[in-house]
Amino acid sequence: MSDDVTVRAAKEGDAEAVFGLLGDFVTSYRPDREAFDRHFPLLGDGLLVAETAEGRVVGYALVCDLLVLYANGYVCELQELMVDPELRGRGIGERLVAAVLERARAKGAVEVTVPTRRARDYYLRLGFEETATYLKHPLR
Repeated sequence: MSDDVTVRAAKEGDAEAVFGLLGDFVTSYRPDREAFDRHFPLLGDGLLVAETAEGRVVGYALVCDLLVLYANGYVCELQELMVDPELRGRGIGERLVAAVLERARAKGAVEVTVPTRRARDYYLRLGFEETATYLKHPLR
């Protein structure tokens, strides 16, 4: 399956498919379509999608570029990685992660980080190293 999947920058017309996938990704929040529609156009080249040869978006990755002092440059943080649950295990997520790493290298990033708990073992298998605990303080 991953051989007939292309990873590319998201386009405006991908919004419906990405929103549909988002519902299966979110566990701590509830997707709000109005907020999504406001924010989607602002994501720029930080949103990548996996598309089948038939033109169906079956996954996405959302990356944030952070200029940080500790690493002497940019760190790319992979905030969201989602593949259609029916198509998991076919290499689509790995293709998205590979595209994220390629994008980070092209931008001159120092590293790619992933805040996750549920997918820890998945990222370890892909060569990521465990380095920190991720904490949050909700503001709403």
